[in-house]
Amino acid sequence: MKILRTLLLCGACLALPLTASAQAPQGGPPAGFEGFMAVMKQQLKPAPAPDIKPIPLGAMGSPSDTQWETMEGYLTARNVTQPAIYPVLPAPGTANGTAVIIAPGGAFLTLAFDTEGREVAKYLAARGITCFVLTYRVDPTPHDIDGLARTIGERMGKAPPKMTHGEIESPAESLAAQDGLAAVDYVRSHATDYGIDPHKIGFMGFSAGGMTTTNVATTYTATSRPDFVGVIYGAMHPRPVPADAPPAFVALAADDPLLGYASVPIFDAWREAGKPVELHVYARGSHGFGMRKTGTSSEHWIEDFHNWLVSEHLVTAK
Repeated sequence: MKILRTLLLCGACLALPLTASAQAPQGGPPAGFEGFMAVMKQQLKPAPAPDIKPIPLGAMGSPSDTQWETMEGYLTARNVTQPAIYPVLPAPGTANGTAVIIAPGGAFLTLAFDTEGREVAKYLAARGITCFVLTYRVDPTPHDIDGLARTIGERMGKAPPKMTHGEIESPAESLAAQDGLAAVDYVRSHATDYGIDPHKIGFMGFSAGGMTTTNVATTYTATSRPDFVGVIYGAMHPRPVPADAPPAFVALAADDPLLGYASVPIFDAWREAGKPVELHVYARGSHGFGMRKTGTSSEHWIEDFHNWLVSEHLVTAK
């Protein structure tokens, strides 16, 4: 039995044991879904918002609509109607001018704010990188746990095996891309306020956040173009890679039962376009490893990502 740390493109919020080979019955929830519901009912708890003052992106929605919860002690968010960024800053005097916007995953239903957001930001901020965790708009879910489980089951039942381009439709996907582009635009326009080099602003994401990253990295304007991107167990829709596409870092686990076949096409697309790209495929880690301690080599993806930033002259090695 392998541990699928997250169900359906999700991060820390939906952990359960599930065999990597288990597939969803035709039109129904995934195998082992009853066990997932039992675990979620026991561990998903209401929680206060993080102790970081958010910066709203636009006037739509309201921050009070966001539903904060914990799963296994990790903070998650859902029912986000107003996108926002949560700054996680380096210690005074240690910023190196590079910035990263981080988009957590969660099937466009929830956001793994800690394991695919704040914990990533803390690691990078300790190395001088100014970080912003993005809570982008997601599809609405019922506030009760049973309703949430039904919604996840319905979406998971539509997941084809061996997805190569993230073939799960979500009305929120285009909204998330808009929010990601708005975040880049905001950080660049406020670069002086944060001591950021406006030419060293990156965007990275996990799973659904990784799909958001590839959308941002292929549909930008002059002011919303990221200078580099990181796609961690993500996916990309078939579309041309722009002539001025930013350098890309791609990472996944070979035993990922959800998007294990979807990240490599990103690497292929970037390489065929003649753009700088680096690919890491870890033997084990399943889906949604994020900043979790998995006991596998995938734990070291964040070190590899930082080393890549150094090699691309986006940060200086210490």
